[in-house]
Amino acid sequence: MVNEVNVKHETPSPKEHQRLRVKAGMPKRSDKATEKGLAHTLFGVCLYLNDEMVGMGRVVGDGGMVFHLVDIVVDPDCQGLGLGKLIMEHLMEWILREADETAIISLIADIPADGLYRHFGFDYSRPESVGMEYQWPKE
Repeated sequence: MVNEVNVKHETPSPKEHQRLRVKAGMPKRSDKATEKGLAHTLFGVCLYLNDEMVGMGRVVGDGGMVFHLVDIVVDPDCQGLGLGKLIMEHLMEWILREADETAIISLIADIPADGLYRHFGFDYSRPESVGMEYQWPKE
């Protein structure tokens, strides 16, 4: 299956980005935020099977000191076939070419995907630091 997948180094369209996120059970982002965010992608990878996007991943950040991997998503119908690994290989190849050893390279891992990321050199930042995110007030 991996051999049949077409890998493109590109940013997904807002429509395809939203479609794949929702299909994979991730929260939908607003159209405005999606368009603005995708425009600031440093590097993107999209996987296509029969002209349908079945996987994606992006790198965001400042391009020098900070690189953050986001939107690493594989269509649920195609999970378990090595596509997440394929996305990570392309993202990490680009980052390691662009970043130096002083750069922060980070991601927030959903469980159990943390196992995949550990194969690419990522480790838990605890106890020195922990990932945090702002929690919007509930109305």
